[in-house]
Formats: sequence, C-alpha cells, structure tokens
Amino acid sequence: MLVFALAVMLLVLAGCGPQGPQAGNNASNSGAPAKSDGSGGDAKEIKIGLVLAETGPASTLGLTEVQTQKLFQKQLDKQGPINGYKIKLVMQDYETDDTKAVIAMDRLISEGVVAVVGATQVSTTAAILPKAISAKLPFLTVAPANSDKDNVFVMTPSSKTVSVKVVEWLKKKNITKVAWVNAKDAFGVEGLPAFKDLAKENNIEIVAHEEFDATATDMTVQLTNVKKANPEVVVVWSRTPGAGVVARNFKALGFNIPMIQSTASANQGFLDQVKGNNEGLYVVGSRLSIVDQLPDSDQKKRLQAFRDAFKAEFNGEPDLFAAHTYDGLSMIVEAIKAGHTTPENITKFLNKDLGKYPGITGTFDFAQTRLTSQVDGLTVLGIKDNAWKYEE
Repeated sequence: MLVFALAVMLLVLAGCGPQGPQAGNNASNSGAPAKSDGSGGDAKEIKIGLVLAETGPASTLGLTEVQTQKLFQKQLDKQGPINGYKIKLVMQDYETDDTKAVIAMDRLISEGVVAVVGATQVSTTAAILPKAISAKLPFLTVAPANSDKDNVFVMTPSSKTVSVKVVEWLKKKNITKVAWVNAKDAFGVEGLPAFKDLAKENNIEIVAHEEFDATATDMTVQLTNVKKANPEVVVVWSRTPGAGVVARNFKALGFNIPMIQSTASANQGFLDQVKGNNEGLYVVGSRLSIVDQLPDSDQKKRLQAFRDAFKAEFNGEPDLFAAHTYDGLSMIVEAIKAGHTTPENITKFLNKDLGKYPGITGTFDFAQTRLTSQVDGLTVLGIKDNAWKYEE
C-alpha cells in the first residue's frame, strides 16, 4: 500500500517538477513526455551546480534548500535519462562564508556545469554573480539580486514585490504609521528603499527607522527608540536568527501593536525562536506554508504535490526557500527537456521560450522581468499554536 501511495504522489508531481513539464506558452511545454531509455546505462551526463548554505548561521534558510536538491535528484534518478542525458546535481556547501562561495563557484565552473542555482544569502549571491556572468552560465538565484544580464534569473520575490504584500496588509488594517527596523546586511538594507515609494503612494508614514547588526543578540535599544515614536506597527527586514531576536525583544518590551516581517523570516527557524509568545507577529511568506488552508485551485494542487513529496522524504514542511530551489532546478530541466544542453541555449530558452511559468514560488514571466517572481505566490502568515496561519 505504501509503494502504491508513493507512486501516486510522484505521478501528481508530474505537473510541478522534473517528472514532467509545467504549463507554459512554448511548444516544449505541451505535455509530451521527454525521451528516456529507462536504463541510464548509455546516458551522457549533464551537471547542474548549486551553491547553498548547508552549515553556518545561514543554514536556518539553507536547510530546506539542501533538502530540496536531494529530493529533486531522487526524482530525476527515478525518472531516468532525459533525451539520453542523466542529470546530476552538484551541491557545494559554502558554510555561510562568501569567500568559500566564490571558491565553490570556481569549482563548479571547472566541473563543466551547464547552470547554477544559488546562493542562500544576498551577499553571497552578489559575490558569485560576476563568476556566473563571466562564464556565461545561466544563474538562477535563490536570493534577491539585481542584474541586467540576460543569464541571471531571480527565483525570489523582490523587496518591492514583498512590499506590495505588506502595504496591502497595512491598508486592510487601516494602519498609517509605521516603524521600520532592518539588519545592516545586504538583504536588510534593500528593503526600505523599495517600501518607501509604495508607502508614500498609499499615505503611509514612516515615523521611525532603526538598524541592527545581523549578528546582534539584543535589539532592545533600537526597539525602545521605536516605541517613543508611537507607531501602529513595526516592520522588520532581516533574516533569521536576527529576525527572531528582534521579535522576542519586541514581545519582552510589551508592545501592544503588531509586527510584520519579510519573507526571510518565513521558516521553521523563526517559528522556533518565537515559540510560545507569538501573538501579533506576522510574516510575509509562501502560500506553500498554509497550502491546506487555501481555497481550491490549480495552484493549491501544485503546492500540495510538492509539499507531500517533501514531507514524505524529510518528515518536515518545505518553505519559501525550498520553493525557490525547486523552481530554479525545474526551469533548467524544462530547457533540457526541450533539447537545450549548453549554457547558451538554456539561457535563450528561459528568456524566449519558457513563457509564463507557474512555479512553487509563484508565477514567473521572464519576458516581463527576470528579477522577481510575481506576487501571486505570497500571502501574510499569522501564527497559531506555533504554526503558520492563513491571514487572507
């Protein structure tokens, strides 16, 4: 019975990953199965590289990314060669060290990978971006990035896209006075410029702005300054563990207003940090995190299929960071299914032939922009019984 159930689950996944093409506007997305000899004995090998934080502080984000590449490889191996090619995922743990990430990128390039998915952090992505551009490798980033090069594709929602969801939520709550708190790292500092314009357009006033070191263990001073400004909400732009520290300090200081955080807090690590004292805490996160609470739709079916496969493999829940990794790998495999096996041709396919792509993160349309997923994959998450709660 268990074998049968797993077989059914893998068939369902055919609509959202390496088991089969997703819906798009190009002929290769028509649903025809990729050619496979079923054995792999005579198959050539194509390597796809990943640069992820499996260890170090950023592993709170990188854990599900690493798990996702393991799941993806297992699915690829079960499927067998695609058009005579066996696909091998080559993962490099950069240990939350940007210098090691650059070395890892050089190693992947020397191994002849046809594309790269990574890196877990914004600063790390920026560090290895020039390497990808110089090598003309398709680079599908799992952290926000900015580049006008046609081989750079961002799997994450941009800070502007996330800010759209924050502003929508603020308007629903009739909130007009905001205190902004961010980490002084690459991700933290990019949030406020993206938010400011939207805030102004919607008559939302930023009454206080405080920053903290991403590795700090106490933000009481900054939050005390915030409290003096009498905001109606505190918005936080930081990754864990700093995001969880500021949330705990916020609760300890007795704020009686809500706090809403960015997508970098939409993970189990943040939930663990605020366990037992999380009333009034909100996070912009993936619909994947509350998929069973969503109304029925094609998106819900797609997300449930991925969630079920992930949970069966790891006995845990995937998050937005897992979704980014899965989408990046899936798009590269779509190009290979369409007969493209060189970096140049994979890049051309993603830009011109992929079409609107319904990913786990959300919808992608590289003809419109390569720098963000669309807002349809995001929602505001509350917390109830130490688990995510759908707020829309």
